[in-house]
Amino acid sequence: MRKTSLTILLVIATVTGLWLQAEPNIFSADNFFQWRSALIQYSGILTIALMSLTMLLALRLPFIEQLTKGLDKSYRLHKHLGIASVVLATTHWLLAIIPKQLVKAGLLDKPVKGSGPNNPDSLYALIRPLRELAEQVGELAFYSFALLVLVALLGAIRYRGFRYSHKLMSLAFLALAFHSAILIKHSYWPYPITFITLSLIWVGCVAAVYSLFGRIGKSKQHDATVSEANYLAKDKVLDLRLAAPSWSGHNSGQFAFVQVAGEEPHPFTIASSAKQDGQLRFLIKELGDFTSSLKNRLLLKQDLRIEGPYGQFDFKHSAPQVWIAGGIGIAAFKAIIEERQLAPKEQVTHLYYCADNPDHQFVDELKQQTIKANIQLHIVNSASDPLLSVEQLHHEVIDLMQRTIWFCGPVAFSKALKNDLAKLTFNLNNYHEELFELR
Repeated sequence: MRKTSLTILLVIATVTGLWLQAEPNIFSADNFFQWRSALIQYSGILTIALMSLTMLLALRLPFIEQLTKGLDKSYRLHKHLGIASVVLATTHWLLAIIPKQLVKAGLLDKPVKGSGPNNPDSLYALIRPLRELAEQVGELAFYSFALLVLVALLGAIRYRGFRYSHKLMSLAFLALAFHSAILIKHSYWPYPITFITLSLIWVGCVAAVYSLFGRIGKSKQHDATVSEANYLAKDKVLDLRLAAPSWSGHNSGQFAFVQVAGEEPHPFTIASSAKQDGQLRFLIKELGDFTSSLKNRLLLKQDLRIEGPYGQFDFKHSAPQVWIAGGIGIAAFKAIIEERQLAPKEQVTHLYYCADNPDHQFVDELKQQTIKANIQLHIVNSASDPLLSVEQLHHEVIDLMQRTIWFCGPVAFSKALKNDLAKLTFNLNNYHEELFELR
């Protein structure tokens, strides 16, 4: 994520530098409305730039996933950039609205505006009549976009509605793109900032149209059928096995989107290693309406659709490892355990499985597999045992500071572990985690 953050900061710094080039007199200006005009342009350009990056991150493109180190990280960055865009858009709106209201109230003198180029054959003469429309469209689109982001952050709608609301965001973005392109200050036109801004708007518009037409992930979709479905009542987990003949393989730790007819696709970790027979396993915890209903809805030979694989949680590190699974996070380790049975590592790997009263049959399966894979299994029953702590890790794994840690589980659990590891001066660059939430 450090490389991704630097990329975003580079975009912001580039936009800022090019904007300053187009506003050479900004620091010598002594008129409030000169400052207001420049800052409206800057906040607007920066807003549409970040929105365009937000739209791009939603496309599930392989090179973006490589850059962010996983689709889960891409979606987290997508979320944070969306929030930053709304904050900047609000600042832009306030800069535009408040001075107008102050002028109406007689607290500010009305600024004197220039007439602009008089050449009726110029491009600006063609665009200028659209400026009032662009302002109106932009204001309505801002209200819509801000509301949709707020709804998404509050989790106020179910998954299917969430997907539709994101499509509405694409429409809102197209409106904001029109607003931004038309209202670039005419004095900026000879400067690179105009080219950069229009290029970013174009990227965002392509991403928005791609999303609106449902093209995201199409190249990674495969038909599948249900070959087995067992419900682990104690853990409230569905052990689902699918046959996908066209599946091209995956790395241990990756996930895929599973789509049942009439529903939107949902992401689940692939709990089996790659095989040539196209058989895939998923361990699906009951966490909502969709996952809770699956055990009663799925039938043998039922047709489904899967999309993937995605994710960079791939255990590709030469140092000895410690794996920590919180609840259904164990699914992220099932594939690598299966893979290690065929080629065990010389160095023992420690696996901590933390769950409330885990299913005995599932635990027995884990024990048999981990013995064959040279993995030392630690069961932490959260209902009766003390919660896993860094002190316990440090005591039981003598060379903990020389190992990499791979975590999949609840966010609060991960934060607590990282805070305590930092106190031990553990290098958090060696701490890898799979993020549970893609919303």
